[in-house]
Amino acid sequence: MGLTDGSGKPVTRADLGLEGYMTHAGMKPITASVTELEPGRYVANMELSMAGDWVVVVHINLPGQRALDRQFEIKGVLP
Repeated sequence: MGLTDGSGKPVTRADLGLEGYMTHAGMKPITASVTELEPGRYVANMELSMAGDWVVVVHINLPGQRALDRQFEIKGVLP
């Protein structure tokens, strides 16, 4: 995943984390750590443990700024 500022410059040294949730109640969330591969390019491995629809929340802590969260859906994960 790439992370850039408003002018398109890579954001470095951000602290990112992932949380994955099934779209039905009763499942504990799964988490994954994120590593910066090169300036502004981050990678994570998250094992989605069950088939179905998932919501993933990206927690972003930018150096010297407030924290941000971004959410996206992954539909139809296969076993």
